Amino acid sequence: MHVEEFVWVSGPRGRLAAMVHVPRSTPAPALIMCHGFTGDRVEAHRLFVRAAREFCRRGLLVVRFDFWGSGESEGEFHEASFASEVEDLGSVLDYVAGRPDVDVRRLGVLGLSMGGAVSIFRASQDQRIRFVVSWAAPADFVTLSEYMRSLIESSRVSGEYIDLPTGFRVSIRAFQEIASYRIAEAAAKISPRPLLVVHGSKDIVVPPEHADKIFSAAGEPREKIVVEDADHTFTGYDAEWKVISLTAEWLERVVKRP
Repeated sequence: MHVEEFVWVSGPRGRLAAMVHVPRSTPAPALIMCHGFTGDRVEAHRLFVRAAREFCRRGLLVVRFDFWGSGESEGEFHEASFASEVEDLGSVLDYVAGRPDVDVRRLGVLGLSMGGAVSIFRASQDQRIRFVVSWAAPADFVTLSEYMRSLIESSRVSGEYIDLPTGFRVSIRAFQEIASYRIAEAAAKISPRPLLVVHGSKDIVVPPEHADKIFSAAGEPREKIVVEDADHTFTGYDAEWKVISLTAEWLERVVKRP
């Protein structure tokens, strides 16, 4: 059985809560997992917990963490932004790269939804990231405007903030700034590092055509997997284990490359 340890990672604004899954054999290839908008390091239906344990069982050291203002990390959600999450990931990369049980030559990231966008964008700028996995990531945020508009319409505007129906408060400025990020364009800068794009065929939050845009923009080596009948977070036993197992197989192939 692998070891699971809770750690505090020093972030640019304060402490970030993280769970580290350490495999039996080290130094090991490593994977950092980035959660989605309003999510946390556990994610919907414990998706990240199950995924991290499976990846670790196959030999990866896995770190799943809470962005600033999410989960158990310090800060408040309305203080966070896309830019702050990119910076948070950089701090976690610093921490993971500094661990003696990590093979820094085989260090990658995996992100779900907005976490996938953060992972791709950070990888476009940070060569320490040697491989990338995106789960249900948006290619851009402009074409999500209809979803965002419906979200805002069902929310209450309070000064500089939007109070979402889910109970989260978001900065209006953060909503406006996120539209400037072009994730597909960032994906084009990842090659020759491997990229895996995974999406559910019935994702209504981030439609499957976003996966097509990211995949089309990316260079080789790249791979795309569409999980049939799966929603945005791969809900349900079959969809969940399909995305975990197929991703795990891809990771095994990638980390074995010279």
